[in-house]
Amino acid sequence: MIAEYTGIVIRQIKATGSLRMVHIFTREAGLTDFGTRISERGKGGGALAIRPFVYGRYTVNERGGGTADTEPFRTITGAETIDAHFALGEDEQRFAEASFILEFTNKVLPPGVRAKTIFDLLREYLAMLCRRRTDFRLLTIAYMIKVLQELGIFPDRDMLESSALSAANRDLLRDSELPISMNDDILQVVAFIGESSLEGMGNLTLKPGTERAVFRMLKEFAREHLDLGVLKSERLLD
Repeated sequence: MIAEYTGIVIRQIKATGSLRMVHIFTREAGLTDFGTRISERGKGGGALAIRPFVYGRYTVNERGGGTADTEPFRTITGAETIDAHFALGEDEQRFAEASFILEFTNKVLPPGVRAKTIFDLLREYLAMLCRRRTDFRLLTIAYMIKVLQELGIFPDRDMLESSALSAANRDLLRDSELPISMNDDILQVVAFIGESSLEGMGNLTLKPGTERAVFRMLKEFAREHLDLGVLKSERLLD
């Protein structure tokens, strides 16, 4: 059966021979694995469309499956780039933030489950990140909050304070830093972002200290409540 998907490429790995496996967050079927023999080094448009960060349209041959317990094997036979997000590769900070968010999204969502709202959020995030000139981290924070809201686990004040304290204790042992102060300013920032659209972030910025505290707190919350662990892409972040 021939099907069509639109999606954002999370990662690509070489399998055997000329076969590559492409992990794509699709709007139609959530996180999905595809095989393809399209070469990443090819000169056609399909080569670009199977690279990470690319938002593309994919023609897929589906074979097998058909039962509740068996997924079909999906092979990409044609690919078209909708947005390559070239600006992400032109700036180290943009690239680092985008890498973190792709890995975060891949970790918090179960495979094969449609998540159209989060897909649209990711597409909007990448497009805004490419356009933004400064304070890329604010967009990352806003995206994380929106995803937590969509998953139905947006933290209340007690949960935020618990996560902040846990992160502070770990940093205290490692860096001898003072614990995070969960003051009203930080809580108001989180509440404001939670009530605003991603687009509403526009050219807003945060004070560096507040931004670091909120980001650390959100990472700690995700680790504790989503069993997220430390993401590999975190080493790219400042």
